Amino acid sequence: MNIVEETFALRRELVALAAKPEWDLLTRYDLLSKKRLPCFRDRAFRLMRKCLAATGLFPPHVTKYPWLPTLKHLPLATNAKALLIWALKVERTELRQICEGFLRRLEDNPLFAPVLVTDVADFAYFSRLGWLVEYLPELSGEGPSYVERKRCYLAWRYRGALIVAASAGMASETEWSALMEAGL
Repeated sequence: MNIVEETFALRRELVALAAKPEWDLLTRYDLLSKKRLPCFRDRAFRLMRKCLAATGLFPPHVTKYPWLPTLKHLPLATNAKALLIWALKVERTELRQICEGFLRRLEDNPLFAPVLVTDVADFAYFSRLGWLVEYLPELSGEGPSYVERKRCYLAWRYRGALIVAASAGMASETEWSALMEAGL
């Protein structure tokens, strides 16, 4: 499977995961839903929606607010689109090479804000990159898998992002342009 096919398969998988979000997780960490609404009509609507959600007839309320993957100290465009780099089960040295490849590709393009999804704990290196990093540690225990739950959450959170597989960092120029054209 080449890089383009691998990336398209990853995009299809994440779109399927984002289609069925875990509403309990989304509502638990929705900080803006705790804010009191100024209008009585809006408060009544939210209460009615909460009752319908409790019965399972309606999805629960999750506040719509923009998710900004940019870091404040980086000179990126204000309308930068998230570039989700999915790098799970990649060795540390290979991940560093892949990140260097992405740095070369993106150094002249401030329209993309890279977000790295990884299971490698190399935070000193990641902080030098200046990218947002979503860390998925492999935890053992009983109950539903933390990694699977967080994968579903990240797929939902970054559903509007341009998703690329980690191997795209080592892609040729033609493969890179094919990925960018297909994703935009």
